[in-house]
Amino acid sequence: MSLNAPIASRSRAVTRYPLTLATHVGIKTYNRTFGRVEAALYLAEVVAHVQGRASAAYAPEIAQVNDAIARELARLEAFATAESRWIARTLNRAGPPDAIRYTEPARVDLTMRTPRARRYAALLALQEETLRALDVAWYAEALATRDHLARGDLLFRHFHRACGVIERLARGLARRVRDDTATPGYRDMLVKRTGRGPQRDEPPEPADAAADTETMTPDESASLRATEALVADWSAPSAGAEYEEPTAPAEPGEPLVVGEDTVGPILGEGGKDAVAGEVSIEGAVAEAVSIESATAGEVAAEDAVVRVAGAVSIGDAAIEDAVPAAGDAPPTAGEEDATPDAPPAPEGEPRRRRLREVLNSGRAVA
Repeated sequence: MSLNAPIASRSRAVTRYPLTLATHVGIKTYNRTFGRVEAALYLAEVVAHVQGRASAAYAPEIAQVNDAIARELARLEAFATAESRWIARTLNRAGPPDAIRYTEPARVDLTMRTPRARRYAALLALQEETLRALDVAWYAEALATRDHLARGDLLFRHFHRACGVIERLARGLARRVRDDTATPGYRDMLVKRTGRGPQRDEPPEPADAAADTETMTPDESASLRATEALVADWSAPSAGAEYEEPTAPAEPGEPLVVGEDTVGPILGEGGKDAVAGEVSIEGAVAEAVSIESATAGEVAAEDAVVRVAGAVSIGDAAIEDAVPAAGDAPPTAGEEDATPDAPPAPEGEPRRRRLREVLNSGRAVA
C-alpha cells in the first residue's frame, strides 16, 4: 500500500430538496423532466464556462443562452402560479373539501448542482400542490371530470415543453463551444427568446502559434515578397507606350487660334470656309466698333451698328450651313434670297464709305 495515495477529484458542491410526490401527473413530470433539466442546466451554467479559449471566445453567447434559459423558467413559473391561483379561487367557491388520501406517495431528495436547478425543483413542488388542489375540487364536484383531466394534462405539457427548450438550448450551446457547429433550430430558439441570434456567428480565430515571435514568419516573408513583386510589376511602364505631352488649356483672355487641324475633322471643307468667314467678320466688327467710338454722337454710328449686326448674322448663317443640326432641312433657294440686305449708307462722308467697304468685304468672304 502506497503512502499518500491520490484521490479522485470528482467532488462537487450540491444541494438537496426533499419533495413528496403523490399525484400521477406529478410523479410522471418528475420522472420525465427533472433529470434532463438538471443536467442541461449544469451543462450550460458550468461546463460551458470551463473550456479554455473556446469558452472565452463564446462568452457572450454563453451568457445569451443562460439568459434564454432563465426566461423560459420565468415563463413556466408564471404559468404554474396562474394555475395555482385559479384552482384556489375555484376551491373557495366550493364546499368543505373531503379528506383525500393517495395510495402510493413517494418521497425523493432532489440533488442539484446549480442554483437554477433548485428553482426548477421549487416549480415541481408548486405543480404537485396545484395537482392535489385539482383532485380536491374534483371530489368536491366543483370541477368536471373532463376539466380536471385537461388541467392536469396542461400542467404536464408546459413542464415537458420547458424541459425540451432548456435541454436543446444547452446542447446547442455545447455544440457551438466544442465543435463550432449549430444544432437544428438552435438559432431560431435564441431569436424567439432573446430577440437576436447567436452573439458569435463566425468561428473563433485559431490560436496564433507565432504570437511571441519577434521577426516575420516564413509565411509573412513570402507575403511581403509577393506584395513587392506586384508593386514592381504595376510600377514599370508598359512596353511601346509613348508619352504624350498634355495640352494645357487656354488661359483666360488669350484668343483661341482656329487652324485647319482643329476645324477640318469637325466641320469638313465647308466648315473651314465658314469659320474663316466668321473670323473675318469678327475683324470687321472690331474695326466698326473702333469707328463707332471715334464718331460717338453722330448719326453715322447708328448705321455702323446696323451693319455690324448684319455681318454677325451672316457669319452665323454660314456656320449653320456648314454644320446643319440633326433633323433640320437645308434652306431653300427662296429662303436664302429672302435675307434682307442692310440699307445703303448715305454718300458724301469718307468714314461712312470706309465702314461700308469693310462690311461688304466681310459679306463677300462669307
